[in-house]
Amino acid sequence: MTAGEEAERLVTERIRAAFPETDVRVYPNVSWVAPTRDGGPAVDGEADLVIAHPEWGLLVLEVKAGEPSRDASGTWWIGPHRLDRSPFAQAEASKHALVRKVTGLPAWPSGRRPYAGHAVAFPEADLDSLPRGHVLLGPEAPREIVIDGTALETPDATRAALERAFRYWRGDGARGDPPGAAGIALLDDLLVGERTLRRLLRGRIEDDRPVLHAATEDQRRILNQNRRARRLEIVGPAGSGKSMLALEKARRLAGEGFRTLLVCFNQRLAAELIRETADADAPRGLTVTTFHRLCERLGTEAGLLPPRPREPIPADWWNETLPGALERGCAEGRIERFDAVIVDEGQDFDLRWLRALAGLLPGPDDGILWVFHDPGQAVLRDDPVGALGLPVVELHENLRNPASVAELSARFYVAGETVSALRDDGGPRHRIVIAEPGEPTLVALRKELHRLVQEEQVPGFRIAVLVGCSMSESEVWRRGEFGNELLVNEAFHDDGRLKGLPPEHLPEEPSEILCETIRRFKGLEREVVILVELNPATPRLDQVLYAGLTRATTHLTVIAPPELEGRLRGG
Repeated sequence: MTAGEEAERLVTERIRAAFPETDVRVYPNVSWVAPTRDGGPAVDGEADLVIAHPEWGLLVLEVKAGEPSRDASGTWWIGPHRLDRSPFAQAEASKHALVRKVTGLPAWPSGRRPYAGHAVAFPEADLDSLPRGHVLLGPEAPREIVIDGTALETPDATRAALERAFRYWRGDGARGDPPGAAGIALLDDLLVGERTLRRLLRGRIEDDRPVLHAATEDQRRILNQNRRARRLEIVGPAGSGKSMLALEKARRLAGEGFRTLLVCFNQRLAAELIRETADADAPRGLTVTTFHRLCERLGTEAGLLPPRPREPIPADWWNETLPGALERGCAEGRIERFDAVIVDEGQDFDLRWLRALAGLLPGPDDGILWVFHDPGQAVLRDDPVGALGLPVVELHENLRNPASVAELSARFYVAGETVSALRDDGGPRHRIVIAEPGEPTLVALRKELHRLVQEEQVPGFRIAVLVGCSMSESEVWRRGEFGNELLVNEAFHDDGRLKGLPPEHLPEEPSEILCETIRRFKGLEREVVILVELNPATPRLDQVLYAGLTRATTHLTVIAPPELEGRLRGG
């Protein structure tokens, strides 16, 4: 440690001992950058010590080790070493620079200038050593702003010397204002506030794109390894790339001239798959739809369906009438066959429906049937795919979710297999917010949306709010507006009733924040996902939570009731 550093340490310790109360702040070795004037060039600023008090103001202290002297020409010396400029001028310049910096802070009250002064500490010299009759070190160095060795001998002496310096600059208070507690807080933040730079979520979304693309491209090896298989069951966890593989397999088959059906259960997933195959290079002979839309279209074309019932449509229409029309049409040869049937999200289907789809092939042993499924996401019924007796290919890697999200979701995976999280993102990518149902949950959602959009700068169309109940039961959907953020979903009326749109007529994804149910969002993903309105009494709760937790590619927020806190936090 140099002599100068030792002197600064000594002065700092003595001042802190003299002011044990917390309202006096002592900031050693501080630096900043500030303009010399409004619109002027920026320069460096620094001070050995800054002392601040909410009522007294600011005091910038320059510390000099050794014995000071000033010759007849006004040049300052420390022992035999000549100083470039007066230590008092140095302290004064630092004071003015600090005041400009502080008053230029956005949060500093306009037009208020804090009391501010400067002083110089000579811990190895005493003012009483001046010759008799000399009361000044120079015209810029009155005794009131000199802290000598005597002033540093005891806490009382140090306190008296510093209070004298503050009073000297403050005077009657006509030139300035006390900084107050708010001003001291700003000074704290400026001079010692902790700073941790991180990537905003907006940037993380962009960073994740090449990682996700590389991972899904690597999964295409599954298609190449099994390209000769005509009947196949592909089972894997959420995020393993099943929907991407199903789409790619259907594209390849259609491109080879096979009349191909790609079918799923969810309207929104089907709409997304349709958009993915709507480009000019899409192969001809590829049909993408939902199971019930397929039954209704083929059954109507074959003249096997009665008119659709009025709203609300009874469950029998979906569960019996539509599948029955497909079965009858196949049995009577009144429906055109497909060469290949690719089923995505097969766990959502009834076994009878899967067998009806197999009936669309030319014969029991002819044609191509691939079924992709995940028992862990069987939110509607037990997964029936295994009963088809198809050869099995297993996927074990979660490619979609950041590591912390994959770890959280794995707690609710009931399929029995160990899921490997492929991504290692070096830190948590999820938040758990505990809120009581009702208004506290809505307030928590408003705050989270504000944080994501305003602070993290995430575009609205990158966010999905997924509710754990139906849309007709959702308070979130009925509220719709949360501060400046609007939730939208063109598939639903304002009261939560479905509009009955076929998937090919569902509008493009909104530019605002999407609100959807967890069940209807299976097979899809968003960069940022918020789960909300989670009811501990929900049937198949683990499967619903697992399906929802695994939708996020970059960040996940879970707003949950207290009853779920232990499970979500791993307790």
